[in-house]
Amino acid sequence: MEKVPPQLQLRELIPLAGGTDVAVGHGTGGQYLVMTLSGRCGECWVCAPATDRAVQCVRDGLASPWDVIHHSATGTVDVYRSRVDGTVLESVMLCSALPTGRGVLAAA
Repeated sequence: MEKVPPQLQLRELIPLAGGTDVAVGHGTGGQYLVMTLSGRCGECWVCAPATDRAVQCVRDGLASPWDVIHHSATGTVDVYRSRVDGTVLESVMLCSALPTGRGVLAAA
């Protein structure tokens, strides 16, 4: 399972309770907090532009990754979905339009 989409460079993995990992990636738009979900055709990545402080709050357990995703630094998140043919489809969503948890897969 890839921790960040091909468009981002992995900088850090943050282990969370329950055996999940959250990734911190870096790309042309800056720093992102990345949640990886399994979709029907493969990986789905929800990438929220995140400040250093937001990432530190996740590290320290003061905020959940979903808190950061629903309140990203720009008010939007990038969603990358793997397709059967190996390509990756990108979409941008407003944080205010995001459902919680796996519902993101249906919305993207």
